[in-house]
Amino acid sequence: MKLRSAALAAAVVAVPLALSPSASAAPAALSTAEAVPAPQPGFRVLPYLQDPRSDSMTLNWISELGDPGTVRVTGPGIGGGKGRGAGNVVTLTSTPEDRPLLDYTDKERAQSIEGLEQGSWLKADSNYKHSVTVDGLKAGKEYSYTVTQNGVEHRSSFRTAPDGENWNNLRIVAFADSETEPKGRVEHREWEINPVTGYAEGSLQRPGAGSLWDRTFGSATRYGEFTLRYPMSQDTAMKENMAVIEQADPDLMMIAGDITQGGGYQPGWDEFFGYVAGEHGDLASSVPFLTALGNWETYASINGGYGTPEDRTPAVVSRNKYLTYFDNAGDSQNPQHQGSYYRTDHGPVTVLTLDSTNGIPDENTRTGTLSNPVFSGDDTSLTADNLSTDTQGEFTAAEYASAYAELFPGTAAADLPSFNPGSAQWEWAERQLAEAREQGQIVVVQFHHAAYSNGVHGTPPNHEHADNQSGTAMRAYTPLFEKHGVATVVSGHDEMFERSFVDEDGDGLGFHSYDVGVAADGLRGEQLVETQDGSYAPLRFNTHSRWMAAADEPELWEKDENGVLQLTSGGLHYGHLQMDLERTACGAEMTLTPVHVFPVLDEDYDLERTERREYDDVVTVHLDAEGRVAAPTADCGRAG
Repeated sequence: MKLRSAALAAAVVAVPLALSPSASAAPAALSTAEAVPAPQPGFRVLPYLQDPRSDSMTLNWISELGDPGTVRVTGPGIGGGKGRGAGNVVTLTSTPEDRPLLDYTDKERAQSIEGLEQGSWLKADSNYKHSVTVDGLKAGKEYSYTVTQNGVEHRSSFRTAPDGENWNNLRIVAFADSETEPKGRVEHREWEINPVTGYAEGSLQRPGAGSLWDRTFGSATRYGEFTLRYPMSQDTAMKENMAVIEQADPDLMMIAGDITQGGGYQPGWDEFFGYVAGEHGDLASSVPFLTALGNWETYASINGGYGTPEDRTPAVVSRNKYLTYFDNAGDSQNPQHQGSYYRTDHGPVTVLTLDSTNGIPDENTRTGTLSNPVFSGDDTSLTADNLSTDTQGEFTAAEYASAYAELFPGTAAADLPSFNPGSAQWEWAERQLAEAREQGQIVVVQFHHAAYSNGVHGTPPNHEHADNQSGTAMRAYTPLFEKHGVATVVSGHDEMFERSFVDEDGDGLGFHSYDVGVAADGLRGEQLVETQDGSYAPLRFNTHSRWMAAADEPELWEKDENGVLQLTSGGLHYGHLQMDLERTACGAEMTLTPVHVFPVLDEDYDLERTERREYDDVVTVHLDAEGRVAAPTADCGRAG
């Protein structure tokens, strides 16, 4: 389904990253011929699955040459629909669309990154998008396919969603904040430790300044204190995390925003697809990826950041790069939002993906534009009357709309939805939640800005210790989630691993809310505030928090047989949330397992291997036959 209007599609093709003069001004760059390789046959981005359904699947890919490609699909029930084929085989041909919005800017061609050969990360400056939908499929069946592009083949397979009545188990994996970029190949991020609960009993202290660890990986300063950097680069972390996920063999993959280090930074997208549909892995060829927009998807990095109040075109270009890659059937009543919020049904599970990137009225801590008076303390002082309204303090909705109209003249409305009560997105979400509940679905929700968090983005803009991009405003959805029996909410943004339990109506059921922002970027701990004696202590605004890796998984440091100080367990690491659904005689059980990828180092601090480990916070959600969260019931073993 093409949600983008014809006028908008034409506008996107017509804008080869036409940023404002201030955003496009760049230092002298190498010529295109010198900076980037020539277009090559085959795939720039391997086929990746989109808009998964029980009776159809969409395959997208990107080529560097503008020739059509072919898709040959084999499996039960196909061959009588579109394309040529008979029996259980069908062959479809793609229509390539030139996407100059994905071309490199002068700044990207000229960029230098310490530790990397200049331009070594750049691909050809040519992007043709292919999108083919295979329909007439049967629920819960395996299909093999081959995509051929310029004589180059890519083979994979996928399984369609089961119907809601015929299933036994499902697995969904989720993370956020991968924030990929070429610099991640050489950058090790800061690695925070909790100042109160950082060490397990009997643990030695972390290596200090000047230690082998410090000399090997470097260090940073956080809250005025020396802080180690993590032993895996962002690039290694992403590769290892994706390898563990692939071994888990999930049915769906959820990425709750901040996918790249700036949606308007093309090398960041090149890096991301290299991990999931490229040179480092192709999980997205066989497992549908459900993605959400994060604040970084409206950030252009070296191409102008969020822009300026006079010119927000970098934010518009950034968002539309994301929308170029991902195709989802969203709100049919508001097609201008281009599927930025959408529903995915996979057997008994409904995943609602919301767009949390803009709220109205606009708030900004720097200008003092706040919806409500400033307050202090924890969230017991937060009420419906002083709830914040916005998650994006870097630009206003009016500024974005003005820039959108400049870039896409003639279109009816900007593509940026608000999420507040009464908005189009809110009303859509109400309808989907009610419909899913009537159908007896198990509901999972994802959006980027964590509504419940003890991280640096956990406090609202009208708090004494304010944040300009807080997710607190998304708490407006809590009554809806509780009313309709949502099982789990998945977010990111704070680059933590945290679980909160939310039960505002006091019935003892509620839902679990996660920050899973530990894909491959920062490894941040709790928000700390300075005390009267000059030290720092956790603020802990979020009283709903039940577990945090940074606070509840203390590090155990010991010396190995060579006398080298090693971390043997505990601590904050890269990882993901694994959600396992099992059908039971009473309904279903959802097991929520926080997984981390633990680095094992030798005596020189070289990475020997990683190990899949589970944090000590595995929880089970019981669901009744109607898909609602329910109290545990005796004699509810596995169905069948």
